[in-house]
Amino acid sequence: MDLSFGDRGHVRVRQAWTAAEVRTTVEELVEAFSHRLPPKDARIVLKPNLNNDLVALVGNSVDLRVLCSLIESLKNRGFHDLAVADGSNVGVHRRGIDAMQRLRVDRLRDRYDVETIDLNHDDGVPVVLHAGAHPRVARTVLDADFLISIPKIKTHAEAGLSCALKNWVGICAGQQKRHMHMDLARNIFAINEAVLPNLVLVDGLVGMEGNGPGDGQPFRFGHLVMSDDSFLNDLVVMRLVDMPWREVPYMQHAHDAGYIDDALDSRVQAEVPIIRSIEKAPARSRLAELSEAKSLHWLKLAVRPLVDRPEVSDAAYRLKIIQDVYDLDDDTVTGLSKDASRCGECTKCGDFCPTHLSSEEIGVKTEPQDCIQCLYCWWVCPEGAIELSGELGHLSRQVERYKSDVERL
Repeated sequence: MDLSFGDRGHVRVRQAWTAAEVRTTVEELVEAFSHRLPPKDARIVLKPNLNNDLVALVGNSVDLRVLCSLIESLKNRGFHDLAVADGSNVGVHRRGIDAMQRLRVDRLRDRYDVETIDLNHDDGVPVVLHAGAHPRVARTVLDADFLISIPKIKTHAEAGLSCALKNWVGICAGQQKRHMHMDLARNIFAINEAVLPNLVLVDGLVGMEGNGPGDGQPFRFGHLVMSDDSFLNDLVVMRLVDMPWREVPYMQHAHDAGYIDDALDSRVQAEVPIIRSIEKAPARSRLAELSEAKSLHWLKLAVRPLVDRPEVSDAAYRLKIIQDVYDLDDDTVTGLSKDASRCGECTKCGDFCPTHLSSEEIGVKTEPQDCIQCLYCWWVCPEGAIELSGELGHLSRQVERYKSDVERL
């Protein structure tokens, strides 16, 4: 599906699922927007959604199949100054968790010889928004010659839906993201006015619905979207997943400012089909709302040492006060092997390998130049044929919560 909105921009929607399809489709999309690309010596910053340490196949973070394919496509065109940059959410940052390490973006960096930058530790420049918000936007982003946003499609308990516009919250450094919550919807809109990505590549392979972005259900969507306008992008994506944009507060602000009008809305409604109706995020509990009340922020800070205790955070999770429960123990997985006698005929492990190993090569080619140990093959294997060496650590909770769901994708 190709949509042209004249000088305003373009949106292209393509089906893809396997690693081979993702590589081919990303190459096709980059070629379609090649006239937008900068000179070969430009500094290109890729800003994926690495909001959390949840593996991409549960629908939270960007799928490494998409990120690898984009890097390959750009490198094949002669671009060499590439950086993958994001700042995970305030909970991840405050606890000193390295989400790029846990999500294996660091190993992707070494494979492709690109730079990785944690924007939470970056220098920044204050940008004045609304309700007193003036977050520091990372200088890495502001100084880039070209910006590519790589969001996920997932529901969001506070924002409604997370895609390109919401992904841009991650350009704020560290705890400065809290500024955004002084008026979240208006500030999501405003930061996208202040700093514009040049291109958007949406990872719509596995989305998250329901209680997103940290505790929803993964679903197979199987599409990639590329555009040169974040507002158009999100309008189209919301139609694809049957999420009325008027129910997403930051989109209402975009409408009020003229980025969306009735004619544009009518055209999208007429030309863009609904691919799958996403299950919306449930209403937040009263306790969850109280926990984020501005007037009680002092109390939140005072009781933080208590809340950080595992037994307390588990109780808060069960009471639906929080979505994210963090484990400070990194995994120690150092390798994987495959018991071929237990393999079926599904070839899913090869379909999900970001470095394009075949089913026969997985568990055999295990050197860093071949395997980045993303563990996607292990996550999707329904036969238990993939065996890991090392301790799961923080992955244990994710496995308990999501392993069977991922196997059914």
